Amino acid sequence: MSSLRTRPLFIIGNKRSGTSQLVRVLNLHPQIFVSHESDIIWILYQFHHQLPFQAHALDSALGMHQTLETAGNLLRLEKSPLENFGSVQTALMEEGTPWLAAQKKTDLLWIGDKKPMQHTDSELLTFILQQFPEAHFLHIVRHPFEVVASSDKFNQTSNGDFWLNLSPEEKADQWASHEQQVLLLRQILPARIHSLRYEDFCLNTEKELSDVFKFLQLEPDSRIFKQAARQTYPLIRAIPKLRCSKQVMDVAAIYKYDLKYRHGWLRILTYKIYWCLVKYWRLAKL
Repeated sequence: MSSLRTRPLFIIGNKRSGTSQLVRVLNLHPQIFVSHESDIIWILYQFHHQLPFQAHALDSALGMHQTLETAGNLLRLEKSPLENFGSVQTALMEEGTPWLAAQKKTDLLWIGDKKPMQHTDSELLTFILQQFPEAHFLHIVRHPFEVVASSDKFNQTSNGDFWLNLSPEEKADQWASHEQQVLLLRQILPARIHSLRYEDFCLNTEKELSDVFKFLQLEPDSRIFKQAARQTYPLIRAIPKLRCSKQVMDVAAIYKYDLKYRHGWLRILTYKIYWCLVKYWRLAKL
């Protein structure tokens, strides 16, 4: 770690839930660095159990290979997982990756990784809680039907690598399973996990980010709020229809998603215009 004050921070939940945008916004702060899917926890789990490196069951090996190529030479068995974590993540920050430009931050308070589904894997989560006693967690959740639709689009690209060959209903069940892991963690460590909805983050970026900074005990910064709000756009569109299990509906209800409700196209257009105007009005006040 760059200083004795620096603590680990992990993004948890589901992919396709706004985690990449959350990472970009967090990295605007001079005392935060969060890597874009470095697979560092999965790497450390394998390394300290002296296992051969291979892709995690929930992901491709792309991020893992990139991290090992950039900073794998820094791993040492005589060091603790926490020490190796700090060395590797600092190197990724300073050298940059294909997904994040190099950054120079000398007074880090938080350093972490975005790997939402791996960080809710029960075995890796146990490893985190054992080896990173001061770890904090940011959880961003998105409407399950939007996550399913986004996964379908993503898997049509060359980088598509998760929930392959699953039906939409099976993907929704996977969404619920990962969110249930988050809910369990919230029961265990209520003070060390902060949740936000992607939809709220898009509509009221400055408020949601202010709440995140408060959770991380960081001073509010209007310049960062304004820059973050300019980079984050209201997400209002027709939500695809999907049959789903009671489990999915129950978990969604906890996050205030009504899976039976549908907006008509005229209401969607009206909402979109309204929220865009509200967003720009808020930006003008910052």
